[in-house]
Amino acid sequence: MFESAVEGLAAILNQISWVSELAGILPLSALIEFIDIPPKLHIYQLAGSAALWNSPITPAGSRLLLSNDNPQYSQCYLDRHGNSISLLGLDGRYGTRYNVSSPETVRLCIKAHKAEVIENVHGNIKGDDLRLQNLDIIHVSRLQPNRRQLSRLSWFNLIFPRSPRMRLSHLFGWLILLAMIAMSVILRTYLSLAFLVLMPVTGGVVFALHGSNPRGLRVQTPTKWNRLILVAEHENTMDWIVFYGETTILNSLINRPLKPLGSAQVPASSILLRLLLRVLVLGQWALALGSAATKDWDAYFITFWISFCIFMQAYIMPPVTGAKEWMKSHAGIQIERYHTKLSSRRALLNTIIALNPDSFELLPGEQQEDHSKFSRDAMKWIDPILGAASSRERWEKATLEAMNNSVKDGNREDEISRAEWDKEYAQDFWAPFVIEGICMANKIKKQANLPGRTNEDTKKMEV
Repeated sequence: MFESAVEGLAAILNQISWVSELAGILPLSALIEFIDIPPKLHIYQLAGSAALWNSPITPAGSRLLLSNDNPQYSQCYLDRHGNSISLLGLDGRYGTRYNVSSPETVRLCIKAHKAEVIENVHGNIKGDDLRLQNLDIIHVSRLQPNRRQLSRLSWFNLIFPRSPRMRLSHLFGWLILLAMIAMSVILRTYLSLAFLVLMPVTGGVVFALHGSNPRGLRVQTPTKWNRLILVAEHENTMDWIVFYGETTILNSLINRPLKPLGSAQVPASSILLRLLLRVLVLGQWALALGSAATKDWDAYFITFWISFCIFMQAYIMPPVTGAKEWMKSHAGIQIERYHTKLSSRRALLNTIIALNPDSFELLPGEQQEDHSKFSRDAMKWIDPILGAASSRERWEKATLEAMNNSVKDGNREDEISRAEWDKEYAQDFWAPFVIEGICMANKIKKQANLPGRTNEDTKKMEV
């Protein structure tokens, strides 16, 4: 039965000339350019999440994996400066400005969650020639112990994650690989058989070099204080991200570099593993080249496997899935993402001021906020966006009065306060944006269920 199948496939190659000619170019076609090694390496280092069967490596990818620079850095590959677009962080408590230490990890964590839209129904949003500002609100909180997927640093737990989707995807890949190996044996396509056998071997070596030491948050000590950190690519952008949550978590995720959970020392076996990886990569592409030269069915089987790995990485097991797995296991955090639009830069600034739990200082020796003035440090984050000037002082004064009087559109209880405020600042172009910002901040707090200055404030409100 198998003999007839082998003879039938050989006859197709002999009878239809273009089938054999296509086999001569497929394995070395531009398809290999879609094998994206950098994000795969990043997830290897971040989460230790490795699909060993998904290991076709291009020559360019081998240069990256075998680079002498990799062991010198504790940061994951795409978090290193210059390997991805940097992010700027503006601290809402002290006003400090710094580059986010793990920009690509932060991006992946955000992309892994679909945003819940908070509609802006203020009249300003219907104006003409608006400079609309996109604002993502990321509420970061600590996972409860019963919900955290604790992962011991063992090969089984790292290679087969606890997430049902990830585990099923890994098992599906293994089943397809075993089926392809069996088919290669039956149809006597020995070049493709050798190529497929090299896949898990190559994956195991890459994992041993780069994936066996996942990262975690540098500081895990809980604190009751919450903080707001504003993140963007630059000060003149129209896309902004507000991170809101426990101070320790935000500092560890955004400001401090992630730490390796295992030993930071390079194992002595790395020299041997690097040599072995060179041999395996050369073997992969020698087999691919051989299949192209013979113009046999080996070329189709190798091309199918490369295409399958590309598809799985792009759609079934993308890097964002690995980042989500990392949050649940090694980081122990969860994210709730919300999105809204503001009509102008001023409306954006007013929204963030009203959201910031540190906009007002605590009275000395008391647990009450001093609403007579804004905290000087907590307003410094605005400086790179809106410089100090007399006009800014007036705008801050108007914002303070509006927040203290709880000015809201359509609230009859505050009609007198609103009328006095409108009369005082009627000539200032930014007056409508102050109201818009405060209204949107109140709406965001309610819909996102954001805690106050401390997590204890939320517990008191629930009681």
